[in-house]
Amino acid sequence: MELKLSAREGMTMGESYEEKMQFLVDAGYDAIEITGRPDLLEVTGEIADASRKTGCAISTICSGGRGALMAAEADQREIAVADLKIFLTAAAELGANGVIYAPLIAVKMNPDQYTRLPDLRPWLSVEEAEMELLTVLARDIAEHAAGLGVSVLWEPLNRYEQWWFNRLENGADLCDRVDSDGCWVMADFFHMSIEEDSIPEALREWGPDYVRHVHLADSNRATPGHGTTDFAAAFAVLDEIGYEGYMSLECATRGDRAEDMKRAAEFLRAQG
Repeated sequence: MELKLSAREGMTMGESYEEKMQFLVDAGYDAIEITGRPDLLEVTGEIADASRKTGCAISTICSGGRGALMAAEADQREIAVADLKIFLTAAAELGANGVIYAPLIAVKMNPDQYTRLPDLRPWLSVEEAEMELLTVLARDIAEHAAGLGVSVLWEPLNRYEQWWFNRLENGADLCDRVDSDGCWVMADFFHMSIEEDSIPEALREWGPDYVRHVHLADSNRATPGHGTTDFAAAFAVLDEIGYEGYMSLECATRGDRAEDMKRAAEFLRAQG
């Protein structure tokens, strides 16, 4: 399988978008995953120009949005939805696949800033109420995404970073509820190494119908090749199911960043 490799903007080197993209191209990557920012629509011209000059594509936008989609505070949900729609519009302008969003992480990681939904049992548990709310919000966001020809890519995270929505099956459940071409799942190998029984088997079961983007990190959340994840086995399944999307590094480098990024790209291409 020929890999389409990308990497998070924060893993690059350089000040400008052009410098960051050139760094990735020189290290052996095909694309960059841009970090969302409230003024993103104001700099899409700069990003597009840098992409043309360097030949580095824009794979995705990873939300750096404000607010919290699953907060009990309505104003914070409204802010999160608004920023997501800004990022989706920017993704369409930049030819990106879509926008990555982990639905509960902001509330989990900022308990002093946001409140979790209440426990409404015996009517609804917290998790059931959150899924109902997420479904309603996701329909609106996915409709906006589909109208632009891009996707919102829901990210399951491990249990230490959000209470639930931890496995690919949770993302698949949301996609089935929303039933939109703008609603897909993002599979992250690090989180999967904690939550899934088997990364290859989870990809085989849920990948064909739900996964449209992949994050790569080793079992220790370092660049691939520093841990125990079997990338060759996972890539074999992705090849088997006909996956054609980008795979983007989201992890920590070891030692010299430029050298490790180049090594990681070479390592990954050898696994495919």
